[in-house]
Amino acid sequence: MIKVSVVKCSSYKNTEVRKDLEESLKNINFSFKKGMKILIKPNILSPVEPEAAITTHPVIIEELCKILKKHNAKIFIGESSSYSTNLGFEVSGIGKLKKYGKIINFEAEDKEFFNTLNKKIPLPKILFDVDLIINVPKLKTHSLTLVTLCVKNLYGCIPGKLKENYHKIFPSAKKFSRLLFELHEKIKPQLNIIDGVEGLEGNGPAAAGEKIKSNLIIASKNAIAADIIASEIIGFKPFSIFTNKFSNIKRKDIEVTGDAKDLKLNFKKPLTAVPIAAPIFYFITGLFPKARIKFNHKNCTKCKLCEKKCPVKAIALFPWPECNYKKCIRCLCCIEVCQQGAVSLEEHWTKKFIKKIYKSVWDRNEKDKRD
Repeated sequence: MIKVSVVKCSSYKNTEVRKDLEESLKNINFSFKKGMKILIKPNILSPVEPEAAITTHPVIIEELCKILKKHNAKIFIGESSSYSTNLGFEVSGIGKLKKYGKIINFEAEDKEFFNTLNKKIPLPKILFDVDLIINVPKLKTHSLTLVTLCVKNLYGCIPGKLKENYHKIFPSAKKFSRLLFELHEKIKPQLNIIDGVEGLEGNGPAAAGEKIKSNLIIASKNAIAADIIASEIIGFKPFSIFTNKFSNIKRKDIEVTGDAKDLKLNFKKPLTAVPIAAPIFYFITGLFPKARIKFNHKNCTKCKLCEKKCPVKAIALFPWPECNYKKCIRCLCCIEVCQQGAVSLEEHWTKKFIKKIYKSVWDRNEKDKRD
């Protein structure tokens, strides 16, 4: 059985986080050897304050570093953000932890290539030079992949602008998730800790999402097992997440431990999530126009990040951002980088209406079954 620990953690107070991290490690029977070289991979999507619940909170990383220092570990903290990685380290508060180890911008590291899906993918060589990788994502929903947890967090190992290019090469959620799964199979972090003290729900993973107090830390030696349990806790059918589905791990293979093992949360789902995975629903909604990128000029500061980060050059400022929908591949890179929440995804009214009707019928049927 693969163990996944779910423990309550109600604040980012150092003492509470430390206690709950130690309990999490104990629950999954994880211990560190002396003198290991350890790489910590947080989620630093972009330069945002930790209070926004978009990035891994620095206290989680700090208390993890303190535990590692007790074992004389040589610590590296590495990331490549959607843009401005060095600024991301600074604003997120994680850059201040350099007293515990070396802060690494993956974009400046030597690369090693692996072949997958007919592509050569560069990864920082340090991933394969350390004794242990600790993957520390944030508990968030995602408008393309539905969730961004342990497996999705590894996408930050791909350096710089190349991340945008792969969105262009693998535009659909399924194809992009296959790339994420193959990336996980190459990196295989040995310890995964999800920061869910505060999470992000709705149209995540950036400012378009909504912060939620979720009060938990999830840990496992297996990234996909952690993702299966985390997605289940926040209200998804776990195997509607492609990266979970691609694995050979079944729900019955997982043992959940910890004082919050029975916790169930109902995160708001991304706009792209369907009420239930029924073929007829996909068929009907597929007949109508796809969701479109929408800009809120009141929030927009004309920073041009959405324009710069669009891999297919579908966005331009005239003088406000406009999207060429014929070019747009709905990779949602523009939504990820917008710190003002000025970019969102809007469904056609017909699809909204059908979703509402479909969900009401489904909920009524479920209630009849319970009664």
